Amino acid sequence: MGAFRAAARLGAHGIELDVHLTHDGHPVVLHDAHVDRTTDSVGSVAELTLKELQQLDTGCGECVPTLGEIFQALGESLRINVHLKAIDDKRLVPAVVSAITQHAMLNHAYLATNEPTWQQARSLQPKLSGCHLGLHPRNTPAFLKKTHSLDCSIIQLDWRIIDALFVDMAHELGIEVHAMHLVANYDKRAFDSIPPTGVDAVLTDYPKRWLAGQG
Repeated sequence: MGAFRAAARLGAHGIELDVHLTHDGHPVVLHDAHVDRTTDSVGSVAELTLKELQQLDTGCGECVPTLGEIFQALGESLRINVHLKAIDDKRLVPAVVSAITQHAMLNHAYLATNEPTWQQARSLQPKLSGCHLGLHPRNTPAFLKKTHSLDCSIIQLDWRIIDALFVDMAHELGIEVHAMHLVANYDKRAFDSIPPTGVDAVLTDYPKRWLAGQG
């Protein structure tokens, strides 16, 4: 939770988070399927109840938050990219869709997932917005056409394979392009290369540098 609040204080326009389901069916926000790396304990999220999970310390005395707690804390201050993990658990999508609806986040949160999971979610709530996490390559007219046919309005892909022509094609279909500039593909040239392409957002591990307009 502290990291998300820090992003808001920095002036970020949005955040990305990963959602897993507890043993008793609660959607919680944690990057990994296991708690070993990010808490003071070990084990699988799917094998822990919400009560057990919230007794763990993620640092600075904080516990693993539920998706609803994130929505309640941040409300409309940030656009929230909800990346669905553990999608083999068929309880996950209904639980996440319910949280988005109950917290009135339809205009402020969107799902990032694959085609089958997206279709399941849209069958439950037609007003959802989505980011199509389809198979690579994603910088092709065919991928844009598929995204459009799914009624997804966002794609996200490696900044190194984006150019202005591709962004223009996406915009003609009403699709936002989000460039990924992360630890795994970091290059200081991105700070000069990405803006001229006209992308709609940058999904990054370096928010301070982007918000400062420098590499």
